[in-house]
Amino acid sequence: MIPTRTHLHRLRQLILFGASSSFLLIWILSLVVVSQFDGTSIDAEPDCMLVFGAAVHSQTQPGPGIRRRVDRAANLYVNGATPMVILSGGKGDGVRDSEAAVMRREAMRLGIDPDHIVLEDQARNTWQNIENTAEISQNCTSLYGISDRYHLARIQFLAFRQGREFAGFLPASYHPYFWFEVRSVIREALGIVYYALNIA
Repeated sequence: MIPTRTHLHRLRQLILFGASSSFLLIWILSLVVVSQFDGTSIDAEPDCMLVFGAAVHSQTQPGPGIRRRVDRAANLYVNGATPMVILSGGKGDGVRDSEAAVMRREAMRLGIDPDHIVLEDQARNTWQNIENTAEISQNCTSLYGISDRYHLARIQFLAFRQGREFAGFLPASYHPYFWFEVRSVIREALGIVYYALNIA
């Protein structure tokens, strides 16, 4: 059948509707991501902290994300907040050291006793960060997740999907520059859609 002008008009309307709906969904989810920037308050003294991995630079060096996240954990640790710091992150493509190993060196540099550090060095994404640390943290009575503030909404969503209980979620000590964070917020919104559609 040869499409008529009416058919083309309807197709154009459907395309515009789909594009508008997708834009609106990403906009709403981006607002949800931003709404979680402050994390949650610390209602009880944490006995465990789970620090989510970030990029390793030059194969062995902590990238800015690692520095921001580990710094928050170290600040809590040196103030006596927790006896266990769980560092989770695997090895990226073309990288020599795992995120967890690089975070461990940074954590020790900032004053965290290596005897109080537990590594999970196999996770390749946020879902696995949460899943792979379930057994490690099973005896934690007050577990807090630490990551960049733009990451917290997706962590909460995935923890809920896995039935994992956290006492709260805390943002890194400081945040990246504006445009990096804008891109990150959009990426996190898309990540929530992806996991909503692809995790059974």
